[in-house]
Amino acid sequence: MTNLNNPVYELRIKNNTSYLWRLLYGPIVHTHTMIKIGIFLISFLLLFVACKQQNATPKTGEIMETSGALPPDFESFYQKFLTDSLYQIAHITWPLQGLKTIQIDSTTPGTSDLYWTLSEWRMHRIDMIKSGENKRKFQTIGDVMVIEQVRALSVPYGIERRYAKQANNEWELIYYAATHEMKE
Repeated sequence: MTNLNNPVYELRIKNNTSYLWRLLYGPIVHTHTMIKIGIFLISFLLLFVACKQQNATPKTGEIMETSGALPPDFESFYQKFLTDSLYQIAHITWPLQGLKTIQIDSTTPGTSDLYWTLSEWRMHRIDMIKSGENKRKFQTIGDVMVIEQVRALSVPYGIERRYAKQANNEWELIYYAATHEMKE
């Protein structure tokens, strides 16, 4: 006869119960966990694809005007100037003549002439211009000077850069006006 008070029999009942529990409910828990993992992986994949597509699609709202054709060697200079920091610093006439916005009073902005120095210079990058919210205008003066104006579409503010071809046939930035009010 079986003694129910026997500790060995009690252990068998507990083990059989946990075995039965795992047998009956284990697949459900396992399936539920797998569903959670699957949802997480699909969400991560969708997020990755969405971010990658957003970066791959350039904004198309930028407007660009030129008054005449740009000199043939200027375009390659311009691309390198706005992507290579060492090249940029080497192709600026220091101290750089320019313009800076000042606050005359609490409601009136103004401008002040100044000379930019290397220590206060921040690299200009192409992505700052090609945001889709700007209008770029290039004005050429012969094959030796290009004036670039980048103006925000939503407000009458922008920057101006002037490039000149030097005696050594290299282009250099010779003037930079920081963000200031611009007339059409």
